[in-house]
Amino acid sequence: MITSEELKTILAKGILAPSADNLQPWKFRVRRQRTAPQQTFYVDLFLDQARVQNFCDTGLLAPYISAGAVIENLRVASRCKGYQLAVTYFPDKPDPFYVASLRLDPVIFKDHTHETCVERRVTNRKFYENRQTIDQSVYSRLEQLADVERKFELTFIRKSSPKYSKLVRIVGEADKLRFEIPRLHRELMALMRMNPKEAEETQDGLDLRTLESGPGGSLLFNLIRSWERLNLFNRLGMSRLFGFYASLQMLSSQAAGLLVAPSQSSLDYVRGGELMERIWHEATNLGLAIQPMEALPIFIMNLQQNQIGDFTKRQKEKLNRLKEEFFSLFVLQEENALIFLFRLGYAPSPAYRSLRRNLESFLLSDSDVKV
Repeated sequence: MITSEELKTILAKGILAPSADNLQPWKFRVRRQRTAPQQTFYVDLFLDQARVQNFCDTGLLAPYISAGAVIENLRVASRCKGYQLAVTYFPDKPDPFYVASLRLDPVIFKDHTHETCVERRVTNRKFYENRQTIDQSVYSRLEQLADVERKFELTFIRKSSPKYSKLVRIVGEADKLRFEIPRLHRELMALMRMNPKEAEETQDGLDLRTLESGPGGSLLFNLIRSWERLNLFNRLGMSRLFGFYASLQMLSSQAAGLLVAPSQSSLDYVRGGELMERIWHEATNLGLAIQPMEALPIFIMNLQQNQIGDFTKRQKEKLNRLKEEFFSLFVLQEENALIFLFRLGYAPSPAYRSLRRNLESFLLSDSDVKV
């Protein structure tokens, strides 16, 4: 019989999943069902409505991806405790925030190849080893993790491909655009943790130390805290510097990968999040560094839903052009959902990791497990 302590350990591994801007938008309700001679535990996974209000959360698509990553972490952690997950997706269909109900069933074997990867998985924003190439077998191994039966697909564009320079430019232009929109600037500044004290107090958001921005990072982000000041600097080319920095990160990498779902259904975004985390775990297992390049996919998600009211006419035209070029590079269809765009390579481990809130803050009050 699973104990409360084991459940806490499993849930603590679940919240190590990535989320947009490290907002950690999840809630758990643990239920136990007693049937002689045993009891069965269920973990209900919800999106936290108070934490899905930003631009990147439009349509709940990015939060669904992060919820899928939580499910994958819980799957690995449960298996290591001798349980497997039986997942029911969207059990209360009218409620879009109730993502899944997870039943923990006992199994004989207590192991999983990704057991240590759950804690070691990290966003690595360093510049990667420019000359250390990735073997073809590694790409093949990662590609095989995509759920081809459900028509998910993982595609790589390697640095050696003529397409790569085009992708570098597109990613750079998208990151430039990110610093030219008042709402995105406002939300970014609200989530920036400018010093260790702020990071420890909130245990969420973007810890400046994890951005690998060097000694000048604190000065730079303090300088652009005011939109009026950033807007003035943008006229002098500031936003171009952010785009150029993203391009340099891409150029230091060996490849870019894109995980695509066959449709834009809520279920495909959740399942896509599970695959994203599985791929990330395996890349970690292989000693690879990964950084999601999330600006462009989130822009395109919002564009597909016609939710880009914060953009000027010129910015909308630019985004449509970037989308067309991006879809052409990866040979995508309009109905495809972008799950995970990332750069890949080898690099030293980051010195700092994003923090997580206390487990208690993720548990609903009617949960059968208390911390």
